[in-house]
Amino acid sequence: MNEADDPLEAELAALRPHEVSPGLQRRVAERLAQAPPSRARWLWGSALAGGLAAACLVAAILLGRGTGPVVPTRRTTVEVPPAPRGASDDSLPTLQVYQRALAWSPEALDALLDKHAVRASSPEPREARLCAFLQSDAAIHALLGEP
Repeated sequence: MNEADDPLEAELAALRPHEVSPGLQRRVAERLAQAPPSRARWLWGSALAGGLAAACLVAAILLGRGTGPVVPTRRTTVEVPPAPRGASDDSLPTLQVYQRALAWSPEALDALLDKHAVRASSPEPREARLCAFLQSDAAIHALLGEP
């Protein structure tokens, strides 16, 4: 605790609030004389809010119900028999061929990938014509009105 003769504490202890003015007293008295807002208005507001909430709940239940009967769904598991070993055509690189090779063993997948990589890297002369238009040149000239 501070010393008792501290000048700031003495000054703060001497402070007193001002007297209330007659105008402020009159305004406070007028407000207290007015009737508080009726409780009926508050009750009507809460009843309206509750009614709207109940109506929304009923609408959500009715709309969520749907129009047709509910058909129970059942899950059926169908097992696909594995293809015979010699019947698969692994000449084309397809996802099914790779999945089968991986199911057999990782080494079989590696061998298949190597086989397809060798086949893809072998030089096979292929001619391909790349065109921006699907129509022939004669059809384009005819469309433009050129001879």
